[in-house]
Amino acid sequence: MIALWQPIMRSLVEAFGAKTILEVGAESGLSTKVLLEYAKGVGGHLHSIDPAPDFSADDLAQNHPEALTFYRELSLDAIPKLPHIDVALLDGDHNWYTVLNELRLLESLHDANPCQMPMIFLHDIGWPYARRDLYYAPDNIPEKHRNPYAKLGMGRLKKKLLESGGLNATLDNALTEGGPHNGVLTGLEDYLRESKLNFLFINLPLYFGLGVLVTQERIAANSSLKTEFDKLKTYLAGEKLIDLTERFRLKTVAQLQSLQLELAEAKANIACLQDELASANQRSD
Repeated sequence: MIALWQPIMRSLVEAFGAKTILEVGAESGLSTKVLLEYAKGVGGHLHSIDPAPDFSADDLAQNHPEALTFYRELSLDAIPKLPHIDVALLDGDHNWYTVLNELRLLESLHDANPCQMPMIFLHDIGWPYARRDLYYAPDNIPEKHRNPYAKLGMGRLKKKLLESGGLNATLDNALTEGGPHNGVLTGLEDYLRESKLNFLFINLPLYFGLGVLVTQERIAANSSLKTEFDKLKTYLAGEKLIDLTERFRLKTVAQLQSLQLELAEAKANIACLQDELASANQRSD
């Protein structure tokens, strides 16, 4: 999601006057460092959540205690402990159960007050996880809310997982696309239906899909924010073109991943052959 920070998200965050930022899903730390620089620049604070970050998150937090608090926890455990948040970036576990409950917890954290609710950016509301769950750690999802899954890849316009190749073939993906309680966008839509708050929701169909969520009361009270959202809406005028571009990009990503898997297998086979050759040479000596 952080690839969309400069071209789309930052101007909205600045217009919002945000100082306290929540990041769910730190992964390699790239987004954490970008958001940390923003927080330091405005005298704010970043709260980052990831149970298994792929970088030295504790060291980064120790070096910037005034601007960063890191939580090595599941988002559903950490969010209730947070202070009020200005902006939340949700890019953690991409499944219906997690997304729906993250949104519920954020609403509860802010007492369902439309004037206190943060502006929320939600990633991966487009294909492939709009209508299909992904489980980074399946056992963290209650069994009754967990769809059948397998480590198999996905193909666009294919409801079932592929037997070989496809996108994200090394991850635990729901066996079937669609249906209730399945996917990030489904979780978001279910939240919007149940919440009594009046949200503006914008769905930008690019880079796996970016959702922007803010209460109407927040927009009405902030003319700069309204201006930025009016600009953002112009992106939707070219929605069909954006969607077509995204289809081509996703096809390329899937092909690249398949080639990477084939290359890894080829390298493993070469290594085995080299070992066999070395053993044969030793025996002949």
